[in-house]
Amino acid sequence: MDKSQLDQYLTNNNKNPTNINKLSINTETKTTLSDSGSSDATKQISGGFLSRFTKKKRNDYERVFDDTTPIEDRVIRRKASGKKQIAILMPFIARQLPKIFFNWGRWGGTPKKLIPLRNKDSKHQLPLQPEEEEEIIDELGLHDNDIISHPCSQRLIEKEKNVEITYVMIFNQDLEDKIPPKNPAGRSANGGEDFALMSGFQVKQRVIDEWKKLNGRECFNGGLQLISSYTPHKHDQHPNGPCFMFFSAMDILEREGFDYYFQFEPDVIPIKSNWLDKILNESVHAPSDFWQKGSLSRCPDEYAELGRRQDFHMNGNALYKLGDPKFKDYIERVKTFYPAGNDDMSLPGCATGLVFERGYDHTMYRFRMHPKNWEYAKDIFHYFQYTDFFQNKCEEVYSTRKLWKESPNTYFVHSKAVFMSPEEKMFRVLFYNITKSIPPMDQPDIKLTLDKYSKGILVKDDIVKYICLRGEYINRVKKGDLSRTCLELCSDLTFLRKFEQLVPRGCSNYFEHLKWRDMYKDKMYLWTSDFHAAPIACNRDLLTQVGIVTHAEIDFGNCIFFEDTCKNRLKVLHHDNWRGFSLDPCPNNLRREFFEAYKNDAEMQRVDAVICSHPPANCELYLPFNKSLIVYATTRLEFGRNDRFIDWRKPYMTPANKHRWAQWIDNLIRIAKNPRNVIAANNLYDAHYIRYFTGIEVEYIPSWCGDLKVTWNPKKPEFLLGPYRDNLDYPRFSEIEAWKHPIMKGLLSALDRTKSKLKFLRMRQAYPHYKLEDLTIHPGIVLIPYQLSIMSFFEMYRMNIPLFVPSKSLMIKWQSKYNNQFERIYGDPERLVFTPKERYDPNSNDFDNLNYWLEFADYFVFPHLITFDSWEDLIDKIQNKVNLREVSEKMKQFNIMQKEQLKDTWARIKNKILRYSGGAGKSTLPETMEEGLAMYDLKPLGPDIIEHGVEKCKYQ
Repeated sequence: MDKSQLDQYLTNNNKNPTNINKLSINTETKTTLSDSGSSDATKQISGGFLSRFTKKKRNDYERVFDDTTPIEDRVIRRKASGKKQIAILMPFIARQLPKIFFNWGRWGGTPKKLIPLRNKDSKHQLPLQPEEEEEIIDELGLHDNDIISHPCSQRLIEKEKNVEITYVMIFNQDLEDKIPPKNPAGRSANGGEDFALMSGFQVKQRVIDEWKKLNGRECFNGGLQLISSYTPHKHDQHPNGPCFMFFSAMDILEREGFDYYFQFEPDVIPIKSNWLDKILNESVHAPSDFWQKGSLSRCPDEYAELGRRQDFHMNGNALYKLGDPKFKDYIERVKTFYPAGNDDMSLPGCATGLVFERGYDHTMYRFRMHPKNWEYAKDIFHYFQYTDFFQNKCEEVYSTRKLWKESPNTYFVHSKAVFMSPEEKMFRVLFYNITKSIPPMDQPDIKLTLDKYSKGILVKDDIVKYICLRGEYINRVKKGDLSRTCLELCSDLTFLRKFEQLVPRGCSNYFEHLKWRDMYKDKMYLWTSDFHAAPIACNRDLLTQVGIVTHAEIDFGNCIFFEDTCKNRLKVLHHDNWRGFSLDPCPNNLRREFFEAYKNDAEMQRVDAVICSHPPANCELYLPFNKSLIVYATTRLEFGRNDRFIDWRKPYMTPANKHRWAQWIDNLIRIAKNPRNVIAANNLYDAHYIRYFTGIEVEYIPSWCGDLKVTWNPKKPEFLLGPYRDNLDYPRFSEIEAWKHPIMKGLLSALDRTKSKLKFLRMRQAYPHYKLEDLTIHPGIVLIPYQLSIMSFFEMYRMNIPLFVPSKSLMIKWQSKYNNQFERIYGDPERLVFTPKERYDPNSNDFDNLNYWLEFADYFVFPHLITFDSWEDLIDKIQNKVNLREVSEKMKQFNIMQKEQLKDTWARIKNKILRYSGGAGKSTLPETMEEGLAMYDLKPLGPDIIEHGVEKCKYQ
C-alpha cells in the first residue's frame, strides 16, 4: 500500500492521514459486571452481557498496527516499555473470517449464532423424544452458543502493569493487496458475504470494522496487529500453507519483540471467561521454563489411528516461548531431519513421512521421540509440557458443560464440532457409537444422507438404519463386535433381510438376547468367575432356595469336585499358572479385553449380580458392567494385588503391586458407597480385616456348605487329624515329614506319656482322595489350623462332626514357635485408610496382635467346638470329659437355626439388588467401558504402568 492509498483508506475511515503511527479506533464501551469471575460456570451463560470495565482515559487497546506501521512504533516501543510481551496469534485465511467473528461474539454482548439450532434449509428440529431432549441437547453441545467467554478479569487490567498483550492476526496473503475480487461487491449469489472473494485489503477493513465493535478488546493493552505472511502460491494450500505460516509467524513474532505467544486458530474456542489470565499464569508466571505447552490429542483412538500408533503429539495450537536460541536451534534441527519432499510436502519440517503425520506439530513431536535423537532429546525434553488448560478434540462433538465438570482447568477446546449443524453432530455421534470409527464426511452418499436428514426427508431412525448397513459397521460385526442399537433393529424384518444378506446370521445374537431375556423369569441371576469353586458351591443350594440362580465359570482344578462349576463359556480370563489372580501381566489391557468380550454377550446382559471371593479383588473386572457387585471375601483382601508372601504368587511381584493395592482399596471404597452393592465376608476375621484397611463396615455372612446327604455316623475308632492340608509337611509335602514336625512329635509324646490307646490318623494319610462320607465315620476331627478360615471347616461343621481345636493360647504358642499359620499373612499391604475401630495389626505375630485377631477365627466364633490347651488336655477330654453325641446334636441344632438366618440374609440381599437394578435382567450393559467406569466416577483406564520381564504391556 503506498502513501496515497493509505491516506485514502484513513480518510474513508475518518482518521487523521497525518497520524500513520497510530490508527485510532473509537469505542463506546459501557460499564460494569459483577466481579464473580469464571469459576461459577452458570454465570457464563448469556442472556446479555455488560462490559465489566469502566472506560479509560487512555485506551491503549484502540491501537491497530499493520504492515504499514513504522518499525519504531512496534518493536522499539515494545522493547522500550520493559514489559513482557504476549501475542495471542490468530493465523487465518479469508474464508475463516466467519469463524473468527463467531469466536469474538462469545467475548461479550449477545453471541453470534453462526450455526442456528434449525439449519437454514431444515424442515424440522432434531427428532427428539421429550425424555431424551435435554440429554441429547447437552451431549451435542447445542446450548454452547449461549456461553460467554470474556477474555480477562478486571484484575488483569488493573494489576498486570508489567505485561502487554497484543491480539495478532497473520493473514496468508498480502493485506495491502487491492486486486478486485471476482465478485466486485464481495457478495455471494444468495446475498451473503463471500469472504473467500475478498482482496487482502478488504479483509483488513472488515477485520478492523469488527474489532471496533468488539466487547473484550479492552483486555488487549497492546491493541490489534495485522500481519501479512505473503505465503507463496505453491505453498498456499493445506497442509503446506499452515506449516509455512507457523514457521513464518514464529520468526515474525520474535523479530516483533514478543516473549510468548498463544496460537489460537479459528477452530479454537474459549469455553471460560478470564482465559487471558490463565495464559499469563501458564507463561509469564509459570513456575518452570518451557518452549511449548499444549495438549495431546483428546480425540477417539480411532481418529488417525491415534491409539494404535500411540501418538502423543502436541497440537500446534499451544503456548510458545520466544527468545531462546536453543529453541530456534531445535526448530532448525526439525527442518533438517524432515526435509522437503516427505509425503509430497513442498516445505521442510512439515511431514514425517509416516501415515497420518503431515504437519509441523507431528515433526516437532516425532523428532524428539526418534531413537537417532535420543542423546540430544533427553536434555531438552522437559521444555515440552503437556497441559489440560487447552484440549485438542479434533472433530469430536463435546458438551462444554460436561467439560466444566470433568476438567475444571480447561479454558480452550480445539474442535470443528462447534461449527457443525445439530444434524451433523447427531450423525457423527451416531456413526461413531455404532461403527467405532470416524465418519468419512466427504463421501457423496453421506453428504446426500445428511442433506436429507437436515431437510426432514429422513428422521433419526432412518439414519441409524443407514449406518447399521454401512461397511464400517459390517466390518465391526465380522470382528465379533456388535452395536446394541443395530441389534434392536433385527426385530424389523426388512432390516433383518438386508442385514443378513451382508452378514449371514448377523442377527443371531439378537435372538440369543431374546432367549436369555426371558430366562429365569423374576429370579436373580448371580455369576462368578472365581479361581476356587468352593465359595460359590458351598452357598449354591441355599441361594437356590431363596430364588437366586447361580452360574460359575471356574478355571481352577478343584472345580471337578463341585458339579457344574468348571468353566464352559468363560472368555479372556484364565488361571494362567496363578497369573489370573492379579490379571497379570497387563491388568488394564485384560480388563479392557474382558469388557469388550462381554459387552454384547446375551447371557451377561441377563446377569443381575457378580460375586467375587477368590480373589475378591477381581471384582475390578466387573466395575464397568453396570451389575451389582457382591464382594464376598473368603480370604485376605490383598490376594492378587499385594501378596508377596504367597510362594506361587512371588514370580508376579513387581513395583506396580503397591499401586495395584492402592487402586483396589480406592475401587472397593467406591463399590461400598453404591447401595446396589454388598461388601461381605464369610468369616469375622476377614470382615474385621477389610474394616482395618478400608474403614468399611462389612457384613458377616458365614458360608453354608450344608444340605449334604451325609451326617456324622461314627463307625471307626480313629480320630482324624486335619484339615486335609495343614502345612506341617511344608515345603516337602510328605506325610513322613509331617510326623517329624514338633507339633506332631508332641502328640506322639503325649500319647506315650499318658499310655493312651487313642488312635489318630492324618486325613491325607487315611484318605489320599477323600469323600465327605469318609469323614463322617470317624468319632471326631482334630484341626491343626494353617489359616483362620477354610472352606472345609464349614463342610465338617455342617455334617455335625465333633471338632477339636487348639485353644487360643496354644494356637499363639504354636504360631510363635513354628509359624504354622504362615498362610494367614498374604502380604504386607500399606494401611491407606485409618479407622480407630481397628488398632491391632493383623499381619503381625506379636502376642498382643495375635491375641486380638485370633478371636475372629472361625474356630472361636462357631459354638460347640472343643478347645484344648495341650495334647494331654485333648486326650483327657476325649477319654473322660466330652460327650461326642451331645456335641454333635448341639451342632445340628445350631446349623438348623443358622440356615434360616442365612436364608433371610440372602433373600434381603436379593431383594435389594433387584430393587436397585429395576428388576430381574434390567441392568443393561453399557456401550463402552468408559461409560461403565463413569458410574463409579472412575476415569478411563490408561496404559499399564509396568513391564513384567520381557513382556511389554501395549495399550490396545
